[in-house]
Amino acid sequence: MLNRTVLRPIERRDVSALLDIIRGARDQYGMSTRVEALLEPADLALFDTYSQRRTIYFVAMVDGEVVGGAGIAPLAGDDPLTCELQRMYLRPEARGRGVGTLLLDACLDAARRFWFVRCYVETISGMDQALKLYSRNGFVELPRAMGNTGHTHSDRWLLRKLQAPPEAL
Repeated sequence: MLNRTVLRPIERRDVSALLDIIRGARDQYGMSTRVEALLEPADLALFDTYSQRRTIYFVAMVDGEVVGGAGIAPLAGDDPLTCELQRMYLRPEARGRGVGTLLLDACLDAARRFWFVRCYVETISGMDQALKLYSRNGFVELPRAMGNTGHTHSDRWLLRKLQAPPEAL
């Protein structure tokens, strides 16, 4: 794990750095040939998107520098008990060092606090590190997409059941 990794909710000043990370990762994995634009309208409205009810976006900071982030929000077009893990991207130098696990754990904990009972995620073939992370953390592959995310470029769909938050037990 990287030294001095801190997670915190997104602040408006983080958006530029996060958009650079998202754009860079999508370009690295060949998304420019699969989508109309590397950044979607929801990416450009990142801060506002995660200022809504039952949403949160965590920013990973290492030594004061933004190295990535991940968020959860209700899964569009599905039941209100399913959330979607969204925009989980890291700078290349932060990958494979435990930052993704910290972000995923924070998102799943928040999902439980928001009373979601399932967490859904979409990704693409080729994002092997991400797929391994999801598998290690209890996500199972689905044969098709759920909800209405609008991500026609995704070709891998995963789901994990969540337990109630500890204070509810």
